[in-house]
Amino acid sequence: MAYGDEYEQEEVNFPDRSVMPPQMREEREAPEIGVIRELSPKKVLEQLRMNLKGFFWDYDKKGYIKLDGFEPLLNDKGIAKYLSIMASVITDLITFSSYSEKEIPQLVLYICDKAIPVIHINYKEYGIKEKSDLQIIDIQIFNLTLGAFKKAVGAGDRSVIGRTIQESIVTRAGVTNQLREEKERGFLSRLNPFAR
Repeated sequence: MAYGDEYEQEEVNFPDRSVMPPQMREEREAPEIGVIRELSPKKVLEQLRMNLKGFFWDYDKKGYIKLDGFEPLLNDKGIAKYLSIMASVITDLITFSSYSEKEIPQLVLYICDKAIPVIHINYKEYGIKEKSDLQIIDIQIFNLTLGAFKKAVGAGDRSVIGRTIQESIVTRAGVTNQLREEKERGFLSRLNPFAR
């Protein structure tokens, strides 16, 4: 007797094949998840990467297209270094934090002081053909860093999420209360002869 022969295999018959199997309930995404996704700076980094390579978003075609005549300022090694610098700033950890207006100038200055010289010293290795292009990269690093920290002033992005969650809770509570009232009213209206 082979292993498993002692168990009788049972054939499963479905007499009525027209009966649909139970449907999985599709859960809708909570509004706060959508807000978090929209506020996340990951899209900014992706757009930045594509722009550095010479691709720009075309709203008509709903995709990135290569611009004719656009010459990237950096080669692949330079783009990788630039993005590694920016990814340390353009991150959920920064934008969902809470900073005061007073902290931001010092933080932006610190990052620019550390990041910009890396690009300047290695500009040839990173494929920058003209020294004047360094100014463009400096402006980008400064503005993107400032923008990331400004999003976090007074917990800006976090506050938006908090308000969205609060509105969602209020809406859910309102719907639940309304349903409860309708059920109670439905039962009581059957008992009350004047409710008809």
